[in-house]
Amino acid sequence: MHHAHIDKFAYQDSPVHRLDSRVKFVVMLIFTAMVISLPRTSLSILACCAVGPFAVLVLAKIPLRFVFKHILLICPFVLVLALSCPLYDKTPFSVAFGPFSRQISTGWMRCFVILGKFIVTMLALIALISTTRFSDLLTGLQRLGLPKLLVIQLGFLYRYIFILIDRVHHILRARAGRKLRNLGFAAELKVAAAMLGSLLVRSIDTAERVSVAMQARGFDGNWRSVSKLQTRRSDLLFVLTAAIFILVLYFFVRPSLQ
Repeated sequence: MHHAHIDKFAYQDSPVHRLDSRVKFVVMLIFTAMVISLPRTSLSILACCAVGPFAVLVLAKIPLRFVFKHILLICPFVLVLALSCPLYDKTPFSVAFGPFSRQISTGWMRCFVILGKFIVTMLALIALISTTRFSDLLTGLQRLGLPKLLVIQLGFLYRYIFILIDRVHHILRARAGRKLRNLGFAAELKVAAAMLGSLLVRSIDTAERVSVAMQARGFDGNWRSVSKLQTRRSDLLFVLTAAIFILVLYFFVRPSLQ
């Protein structure tokens, strides 16, 4: 399995890719906090909020098919939460779209707002991941003061989760090649437990070998990257543009659309 699966578009070259990872992370964090803080019945403002991350994705030449595919992968988990809103909040709510108006329940309005916030924040997160190499992102987080232990854990998770997934695929492929018939629920459960136990033992063995190899190479617990983070004029321009966009949305557009 290819190692750069999540951030495979982060190795391209564009004005967004060349920005400092610290700047992009802080802007994404502030933008996400602003979107989450919007009222639970403000749906129209979310369409305006989506313009920012969508413009970044287009400027960075990230395929929109890739973006929406990853949004759809996670959407079912949020959809379960959103669809529960109409069940307990049936207060009438009037929705106006130009000359048209319709009565729906507040629960359905909250459902649409939850989905809208999820899509907008996912657009911002994918824009960050797709334009920033993960090693540079971890270096930026370390410079921003994130605990060193957490940075190392994220680095290990990113590096070895693909090996774990690849090993699971091998086990399932071997199981499928040897399975001739349905053994019944109880027998299948025992086989699944044995497979999980084998995966756990292999993972522990891999972790020990990785630890020995890293100590032999002089690992001292610090995350290092060959990239040097530098704040340039383009980073300041990006911060200024993002600040104007967020302030205009929150203090001018939001009150007019409520």
